[in-house]
Parts: sequence; structure tokens; C-alpha cells
Amino acid sequence: MNQKLKSLNPLIAPLLSLAFVVCSSTPFLTFISLKLQVEGFTETVIGIVQSSFYLGFLIGSLRAEKIIARVGYIRSFVCFSAIFGATVLIQGMYISAILWTIMRIIGGVSIATLYVIIESWILSGSSQKTRGKTLSLYMIALYGSQSLSQMLIDVVNIETITPFLLFGILCYLSIVPISINYSKTPESQSEIMKKSYLEVYKASPLSFWGSLSSGIILGAIYSFLPIFATLNNIRVSYIMTITIAGGFLLQWPIGYLSDIFDRRKVLITSAILAIIPSILMIFFSNVTYFAYFLCFLLGGFTFVIYPISISQACDRFDTKYVPFVVGFMAMTYGIGAIIGPFVTSLFMEISIYALFIFIAIVSSLLGIIGIYFRMKYPKITPKEEKSEFMPISASAPIGTDIASKTIERNKENIIESFKHPDKKEEEEKEEPINEKNNEEEKSSNEKDNN
Repeated sequence: MNQKLKSLNPLIAPLLSLAFVVCSSTPFLTFISLKLQVEGFTETVIGIVQSSFYLGFLIGSLRAEKIIARVGYIRSFVCFSAIFGATVLIQGMYISAILWTIMRIIGGVSIATLYVIIESWILSGSSQKTRGKTLSLYMIALYGSQSLSQMLIDVVNIETITPFLLFGILCYLSIVPISINYSKTPESQSEIMKKSYLEVYKASPLSFWGSLSSGIILGAIYSFLPIFATLNNIRVSYIMTITIAGGFLLQWPIGYLSDIFDRRKVLITSAILAIIPSILMIFFSNVTYFAYFLCFLLGGFTFVIYPISISQACDRFDTKYVPFVVGFMAMTYGIGAIIGPFVTSLFMEISIYALFIFIAIVSSLLGIIGIYFRMKYPKITPKEEKSEFMPISASAPIGTDIASKTIERNKENIIESFKHPDKKEEEEKEEPINEKNNEEEKSSNEKDNN
């Protein structure tokens, strides 16, 4: 027992810092939509401001590993925590659409970098025997903080400067655990193998469209579900908490099904099922508890699209290319998250129910695209060749080079840790790469074109 607790000690600091970062940034995303609405800004302006955050998030996720390699984990974290906290406080001083757009871009870069630092730290710093538990603890800390932090919206007056002070303080508090940490920080990893973006798309086009659609849908949900709730007299904190909780809880059973059946079928089914709660919300949102249930389902069916898309793409490539493939899908998700809030804002100008109409349209298009590719390329990936499904938050760039590299390098240990947490594992030697088999696999991928 003491040994198990000892193995968790190095994780306490980064996980606590993660919790503070999430409790600062996630409800602040919700608060911004509400604040801009109270100040009389149009849905189009709100969409632009929220999209700017995802633009910064995309930039940060692409550049973070280079910053970490140059400066180090702790100094990088302290720097970008201070920057994000400053953007929050500046937004509280001046309410201006242009200023807020600039601050949200900088804030997006900062939050993406902070996520990468924490993910890389806890995954790289864990041992082979504890890596599976580490990943599960990370997801619990991330989703738990995302869900519960929405309750902070209820304890602040959005018409005062208090929310800016609260979220700024929470961000600065995230510096404390990681700064007084006594454990050794992990070292950065070496370069990874890459392919062209076109090769990745040709090998798994549905994964590309799935990641893009996921970004569009979730960007819209985070930005405009709070506004919809306010206009319909629904508790914003409750509906956001329940939606995120649905996304977390339903990832596990749906992900398990994707390990058993053809992932494309599961992805298509999830997209089609997401249409049902979207349409029902238009007619039954006035029934509060039923609306909560529908948002739980909506979160479950939409949040799972991204991890299934990643897993399906990874099935198509040799292990050494997986970090690059996952990074490409994360970038695709980021592009979708930039598009989603802006396009949704145009719909919201027409009707308050346009959010769900838009989600239903995107889900329908993804379902149609999925059926098309399923019919055009009917080949199914054998179960023994599948990558193990791992629940990944779409709101954190866990697919970046450093973190995804660590996950993939120890995939077998992660799987074994989930299945046999108390079983003593033996270290396995990495098999030499057979270049001939790689060439045959490449030819097969190009032939299947899926």
C-alpha cells in the first residue's frame, strides 16, 4: 500500500495544477458568452471572440513542445499561467470586443501550452507499471474539474468584476503545486516519424471528417449552450456540468464497442444518434429535467466522436507514425473548433434553437460522409490489428508530439494496467522494425485508400 502511494506522489503536483487550470479556464469560457450577452453584444461578436480562443489553442498546441524543450517544464508552466491570468484580469478591466479577441487568442495559446506541459509531465514521468493508472487519473482529474467547475458560475455575479478576479486567482494558484514539487521533471523526447498530411487523409478520410466535425460541434456547445440555457431559464451550471459528464461517462462503453465492432460503424452510429437529442431539445427544452437528460445524451454521443476518429486513424498506421497521425487529427479538431462558434453565431441570429439545428446538420453530414466511405471502402480492420481505444478529451491537446509519443511507446503497458492493475508486469523489448513489412503495409494503405 505504501509503495502504491509512493508511486502517486510525483503525480500529485501536476494533477493539482491541472485542476486549478481547468477550474480557471473552462468556466471562464462559459462566463465569457454570458458576459458578452449581458453587455449587449450580438451572437456574431460572441462567436468571433470564442473562435479566437480556439485559434490560439491551435497555435499553442502546435508550438508547445518546442517551448518546453527549450525552457523546461516548470518555467514554461509558470510563464504561461501568469500570461493566462493576466489576460483574464485585463478582460475584467476593459470590455471591448477587439481587446477580448486579442486576449482570447493569447489565452488559447497559454492554455494549450499548459495542457501539454501537464500531460507530458505525468505521462513521461510515470513508470511502465503505473502508466495505465496515470492515464486514468489524468482523465478523472480533467473531466471532474471540467464538470464541477461549472458550478462556479452560480456563485459569482456576472455583472461585476468578481468573476475575473476569481478565475484569475485560480489560474495563479495553479503555479503553487508545480513550483514546490520536489520530484524530478521528465526529459523531453526525441523526434518522431512523420508522413504527409495527404497520406494520412487518404489512409483514413473518415477520421479526418470526424475530427473536424467534433471540433465544430464541441466549439459550438461550449460557446452557445450557456446562452441557450439563459434564454430558456435553465441553470447554466447544471446543463454544462451534465453535458460534460455525459461526454465523460459514455466514452467508456462506446469506446469499448468500437474495440469490438468496426469503428466506422460506431462512429456513424454515434453521429446519427446525436441528431435525436438535438432535435428533441428544440421541442422539449422547456421541460427542464428532460432537457438535462437530453444534454447528457448529446454530450455522450458528440464527445466520443473525436477519440473514435483518432483510434480509427491509428489502426491504419504502423506504431512509429501514430504520434504524428494523432497530432494531425488534433490539429484538424482545432480547425473545426475555430469554425464552430463563428458559424453557430450566424445561426443563433435567426433562432435561439439554431444551436441544436446546427449540431443536427453537422451530425447528419458526418453520418452521410461516413456511410459513403463505408460503402466505398468496405474493408474492416481485423480486431487483432486495432489500436486499443483510449478516452481522450477533445478539449485538451493530448495528441501533441510529446504526450502521444509517450502513450504510444507504452501502449501495451497501458492496456495491461487497465486489465490487470495489480499484476506485476515484465518489461518488453521493442521489436526491430521490418522495413519490408512497412513497405507492404504502405502499399496496402494506398490500395485501400481508407
